Amino acid sequence: MDRRDFIKYSSLLSMAGAMPELAFATQKPTLQKKILVLVELKGGNDGFNTLVPHHDPLYESYRGSIALSKRATIPLKNGGGRALAPSLKAIAPLWNASQMAWIEGVGYPHSVLSHFRSIDIWETASNADEVLDNGWLSKILPRYKKGLHGIAINSGQVDLGPLDATNLNSITMQNPYTFLRQARYIEDIKPSRQTAAVAHITNKQHQLYDVSKQINQRMGRRGSTHNAMRQVKGKFARSLQSVTDLILNGVDSPVYKVTQEGFDTHADQLGKQGNALYQLASGLASFADVMKQYNIWDRVLIVTYSEFGRRAKVNKSNGTDHGTASALMVLGGKVRGGRLYGKHPNLSNLDHNGNVHYTTDFRSVYATIGQRWLGQPTPWNRFGMIPFI
Repeated sequence: MDRRDFIKYSSLLSMAGAMPELAFATQKPTLQKKILVLVELKGGNDGFNTLVPHHDPLYESYRGSIALSKRATIPLKNGGGRALAPSLKAIAPLWNASQMAWIEGVGYPHSVLSHFRSIDIWETASNADEVLDNGWLSKILPRYKKGLHGIAINSGQVDLGPLDATNLNSITMQNPYTFLRQARYIEDIKPSRQTAAVAHITNKQHQLYDVSKQINQRMGRRGSTHNAMRQVKGKFARSLQSVTDLILNGVDSPVYKVTQEGFDTHADQLGKQGNALYQLASGLASFADVMKQYNIWDRVLIVTYSEFGRRAKVNKSNGTDHGTASALMVLGGKVRGGRLYGKHPNLSNLDHNGNVHYTTDFRSVYATIGQRWLGQPTPWNRFGMIPFI
């Protein structure tokens, strides 16, 4: 099997990964200097009803029944007429504390409106007309550190996203406790090179054993932080609880990926997107509070992304269809926040599908993360830097 097929069909779905050479037992339980938390907004988040452009008169005209009124939204100080959706109230204080920034008009040339193809473009940093096998973090993390590169927390299917690469040591799990319970049944095995297939499978078992050994050793240091986040409910909050537990117990991972679902809003958008944004904001606000409590917030960078935005105009079902550019949010103690980056798309200049034209290439976000956060060169410098760090 190739690597992707192995991950897809393995019976150890919640522990699948690609872990070439690990020696966790010899590493001391120290907190990472820099931690990147990637938040996928699954389904294609509508940026115009997230970061609401009240300064643009075409917004209310195009949105009709789903337009968010000025009275209902949360105005951003020095935001040029932009406002937050009311469901994002929990994280609004981070803007005022200059720990939140927004990047407008993020997309790529010749946008693809398929969920599966577009998220693949985002997660591999490819052009619209090329297919790449490895996640974009494969261009950065191998130089950044050895050992474990990243952990994806998923409640359902296996999805490493940008951590999916042959040269990355990354795993996916439902949560560390389920992982450890299942890992008890894994015995260490000496990798065999008898055939390519046998080598692949025996390496995976040996590597999973090493991962479970590190996590088992580390998770006993502080235990669960559920009490610190007990007031927040939902799958997304539970994923962030797992990330918090792993960080505070010293698991040596520089990257975490979590997912908030519910953004494919073709119909009845106000309620569906509002609920998804509420869960997003509640979870992130609680997570930020815990990171501040343990003096880690300055070492955490949170970046949201979605496969695409939504169309400028409301459809007949009080929703929006697949679109192009959207707005991304960045959070953290070292974020140059309270600012807007990128450029608001021109709503008066739509393409033949009724979509806006992107103004900021998403790979400029990756270039900034690589160079300004992780201190590593990247292949995307030609797209420019965004000074949000």
